Amino acid sequence: MPVIAGPQFSKLNLMAGTAKDLLQEAATPEDLAVWNRDFDLFVSEMGRFADVELAADLAGEKEFYTAALQVAKGYFDAKSFGGLKAATGQFGFRLIGPQDLKQAATALTPTYYSWVQTLTTTASHTYKQYAFGYSSGNVCTSAVVTQKSLLAWHKLISYKPSPRLQYVEWWINNSPYMPYCVEPFSKVQKADGKLFKLVPMPGRVIIHPGGGFYTHMYFDVEASSPPAAGTTVDVEIALFGLVFGEYDYLKAGAAILY
Repeated sequence: MPVIAGPQFSKLNLMAGTAKDLLQEAATPEDLAVWNRDFDLFVSEMGRFADVELAADLAGEKEFYTAALQVAKGYFDAKSFGGLKAATGQFGFRLIGPQDLKQAATALTPTYYSWVQTLTTTASHTYKQYAFGYSSGNVCTSAVVTQKSLLAWHKLISYKPSPRLQYVEWWINNSPYMPYCVEPFSKVQKADGKLFKLVPMPGRVIIHPGGGFYTHMYFDVEASSPPAAGTTVDVEIALFGLVFGEYDYLKAGAAILY
């Protein structure tokens, strides 16, 4: 499979700053055989045991995640791809977890251990700065040698109903994007009684090893004017996507499992 050229990257609608500068390495036929097997297995099991809607949404993004695999291979020194069962000397993938958001690119210390957060808006405003962020700045992917990681996601998922989320303002690799309105997706109840909400984004995101991002989130403060003190909102909002990592990042007892 050839690497993805600039125009093709544009069609993927990435929020990655200068996507044309991302490293890439063409996936081999062996890589793609493992990828097709394991991605399709993961989607199938999500549909059978979690939720059909989530599985269908992820399956529809396979082209994007195949592109992310090629970017990961470029940064991981063209290692072979081991899928969900990567071994020494390979790289693999799994669903993004909160521990994949690191305090720094040069360390493996997680910023979060859960998607559950109690966020307090700034006094007299409706936004919470750095709803995803660390010390008023980026959360990062790992650039540690042999333990590099890459994040790719296309939506947010709220595991709690009606998170009161109105706008999301993304800063990707220090590039700002205008606040994106998501209020109907956040607050309209599902007819089937499902509690989770898929929250769309204006583009897809790839964070290469050593890259970072943060978000400001704006909430319904349930008042006719912003209160003098901040408003507290309990949320469980996650990135819905995949992490690609070198084996030493993904293995037990390594980057996220301490």
